[in-house]
Amino acid sequence: MEDGVISSHTVEAFVQRVLLRHGLLSLEFDKQLKALGFDASRPGEVKLQVWVDALRLIAKQAQPNANEPDALEWVGREMVRGYADGLVGKSLFILLRMMGPRRAMLRIAANYKTADSVTRVTPVERGANAVDLEFNSDFGVPTYVKGVLLESLALLRAAKPEVKFSALASGATVFSTSWA
Repeated sequence: MEDGVISSHTVEAFVQRVLLRHGLLSLEFDKQLKALGFDASRPGEVKLQVWVDALRLIAKQAQPNANEPDALEWVGREMVRGYADGLVGKSLFILLRMMGPRRAMLRIAANYKTADSVTRVTPVERGANAVDLEFNSDFGVPTYVKGVLLESLALLRAAKPEVKFSALASGATVFSTSWA
């Protein structure tokens, strides 16, 4: 896996909006996260591999009866839901709703630039109700990204949002977003 770090503000937001919001941090689970190198009590920058390992463990903890892809999608959706419930997130989604889903999806690359040091997103407009987002990598958790995108579209009030993804030979992943 590529070297890189997840920004401290992303990790802090994740701890607040997913782990604490859903009461997932028991003493035992906190120990499991710390064994991976993810300290929820002092969230800061984490290495990309630690982040991916933590996402998988959190998905399993939060959705023990779901398969990993579905559980990761749930975690991605919950990250966005939690963000949208905060003051900054509420304000941002009001603005993004005024822009509409197409323009919001086209500007998503800018959002990812601050989240971590490695994700690069190239948006390609496919029509009035469809945008392809080419991620340089999905880091082995494409359904987490799918959940982030699906929930974003839902919060933008896009009708019948869909996200499909396909891996490219280059290692990139294209997420095709569409809505009615």
